[in-house]
Amino acid sequence: MTEPVYSSSSSSASATKMEQVRRYNVERSCLRCHERKVRCDKGVPCNKCVRVNVPCQYPGPRRAKRRPPKTTVTDVVARLEQLERSITTLAGSKMGGGSTQGNQASVGTNAQAQISPVSVSLPSESGPGPSSRPAGDEESHHGFLSKDGCYIDEPLLSRVLEKEKDLQTAMGSPNTENPASRKPPPLKVDGIITNPILRQADFKALYPTRWQATLLWQIFLSRVDPVLKVIHVPTTTPRIFMAINRPDAVRPDVQCLLFAIFFAATTTLVSDDPTNEETREDLRRYQQGLELAMHNSSFLDSPTVTSLQAMAIYLTCLRYTNSGRSGFTLRGLAIRAAQSIGVHRDGKNFKLPPLECELRRRLWWILYTTDARMAEDHGITVSEQDFGADTEFPTNIDDQNIWETQTTPAQPLARWTEMTFILIISEINSMWVPISRASSHAESLIADLKTRLHERYLQHADMDIPIQRQGVMVAQVLLSKLEVHMRQKFLQRRSAADTDLNAEAASSLLGMACHALELGLEMYSDDLLRGTRWLTSTYTQFHLLTYILWHLCVYPSGPHVTRAWRGVNRHFDLAENDLSWPDPGPKWPVLVGLRAKAYKIRQAHVPPGVEVIPESTVSVVGTGNGETGPGNMAPTGTGNGTGVENVVPVMDGGFVQSAEALFDMNGWDLNWVEFPDWNYLAQSLAVMGQEGGNYPVG
Repeated sequence: MTEPVYSSSSSSASATKMEQVRRYNVERSCLRCHERKVRCDKGVPCNKCVRVNVPCQYPGPRRAKRRPPKTTVTDVVARLEQLERSITTLAGSKMGGGSTQGNQASVGTNAQAQISPVSVSLPSESGPGPSSRPAGDEESHHGFLSKDGCYIDEPLLSRVLEKEKDLQTAMGSPNTENPASRKPPPLKVDGIITNPILRQADFKALYPTRWQATLLWQIFLSRVDPVLKVIHVPTTTPRIFMAINRPDAVRPDVQCLLFAIFFAATTTLVSDDPTNEETREDLRRYQQGLELAMHNSSFLDSPTVTSLQAMAIYLTCLRYTNSGRSGFTLRGLAIRAAQSIGVHRDGKNFKLPPLECELRRRLWWILYTTDARMAEDHGITVSEQDFGADTEFPTNIDDQNIWETQTTPAQPLARWTEMTFILIISEINSMWVPISRASSHAESLIADLKTRLHERYLQHADMDIPIQRQGVMVAQVLLSKLEVHMRQKFLQRRSAADTDLNAEAASSLLGMACHALELGLEMYSDDLLRGTRWLTSTYTQFHLLTYILWHLCVYPSGPHVTRAWRGVNRHFDLAENDLSWPDPGPKWPVLVGLRAKAYKIRQAHVPPGVEVIPESTVSVVGTGNGETGPGNMAPTGTGNGTGVENVVPVMDGGFVQSAEALFDMNGWDLNWVEFPDWNYLAQSLAVMGQEGGNYPVG
């Protein structure tokens, strides 16, 4: 190869010129390497140009400068520290009232020199002026939502990011772009959701056939979406079918949603035939696909509204096959992930499009209302937490009333819509804590809630339409539980000396509790609502059963006792003998022991010759189509909570006093805000013994 020839004078001049260029920007490659997109050693000349015997030229000083490197979290921290020092200096000068005018001016000048590099003007905490903020602005500040979905709630940082546009891209972007960095990559913690070994599995093998996927989508729309309205069907349908037909063409979070839909639809099929092992195997396969999709989408580090929709669907349906605390724990994780992208703050605060605002509202309220139920399921109080949320209720509309390009918010409709079912549950759940905290005006709050629900939703219901019928019955159950809760709190506050009044109030409260329990059983047994039985069966009425059984221990005879035993035994029969009824969960053994003790007490105090429970009260169990068999029940009676049924003569007051000493009403609280101490209750049962006999049939 012929070596290039350079004259000493020309090469010296060229080298001088190149040195000047490289002093201007030493990071640029030569023009030829830059065009060929190959690595340049930035020599003068570079080795690649020498090797091919071509002139080596670098960009001149007139070429545009490269953009500065991307701002990193380290830069943000350094700037914030500089701001904090400046603010501290300003605060010190403001507090030093004895300083002279000249000293104040000097401090102000120095502070201005320190703040100038980031050119931020922080609002004044007090005092008039153009930079002052009105009183109460701290409460009205909604935080900062970046374009990539990262939500910042810390007041100082969020205000800085609102001012400093060039710092916004640094949040959530670790400095890992430099290939020469010696720092190891960040550790991923996705293994808490999925086993990393799953990545070795064939992801496409977890998909159903396209025909099966289409059927599962239709099942989801008919049996899950009406009671779990978290998606917008018109805009979700194209994404779902794209994921079915071209799995590699969609984002990982869409794959999460797809497998969540498969999992939900298959859960309904499992509830129809719990013994079908092939369907259960499909359920496990779709769960594995969901976990792997969550792992691929980096859910813990980069959650999206779509992946959170998948989590909301998955966790709700998981209740049917897993009643342990894993669902409770994962739901807390989902709520934290939702907070990390600002779902708990209403989208209008960030001027988001109307459809996106609606989707975030649906998502948040489904997560919130199901989390509030965790206290009843697991005895862990979480409903008092408001999460700093200001997300409004979803709008009472159908999916067709809002579209992707819409720029103005949709107006609520004065009729039953696709969102009404979720709105009923959300509004009732939102009032649990205020009503539980109210002492003198709890009844008025419940009355106002009933009126509001009736005027907005219930008066528009058609009881012949399944979802509307279920919405009305759910409202009745939840409102009845609220009334039982309020009356039980009132009974606790009464004086223990008023024995007769307390017994009468407790008997009336038992009637209300029986009525609420019967409503829940009726909703499960209604054949018109069989399509959503997979969901209603997962909500065991722990609070009502606990109070009823406690009452039967304290007052083994009297008004509503036979009715109470009937409802309790129907519930126990379903939970223990109906194969389609899911596992009630870890609290169920406590109720089993409490029922055994209640029956033992009643059996010991019924006079000789008197039946414990008359045979005429035996319940009939049917298949749901009018025939006897597991899966359905006979009508539960009037359910008005006022009658006296099969009254057994009242025993003497001595037993009542001894029973009250064992089961002190003030020792453990039966409401769902301050839940009973289950350890104490279990120990009490152990002390009293748990042996029982044949339970009274109801």
